[in-house]
Amino acid sequence: MDGYDKLAAFMGDHHEMLILRRFSTLNAKNLLYLQAELVNLEAELKNTVISDRNSRDAEKEYFPYSVWHLKNSLQVPGKSDPTQWLKVLEIRQKLKEYSEYSLFTRLY
Repeated sequence: MDGYDKLAAFMGDHHEMLILRRFSTLNAKNLLYLQAELVNLEAELKNTVISDRNSRDAEKEYFPYSVWHLKNSLQVPGKSDPTQWLKVLEIRQKLKEYSEYSLFTRLY
């Protein structure tokens, strides 16, 4: 056993010798990038909502009031435009990434 295996075994047995970098600057930068991505996604969703509100699509009338209609737009190809729901799902994934990352990252 050599290299990282040997070092990890030693550090595991001698906790007082454990030294790890926190990469605080990189973590902060990554959180800023995630925030910027979320700001852009938020603006895209807002534009999609406005576009859907101004459309003549009867199905989209329910989007501001019914998550069921939003979700159903994905299930009926060709009948309804799923753009708004797809954007919500994209935002949800990015928010999950941001929230998990910011909760478990200590920037000090």
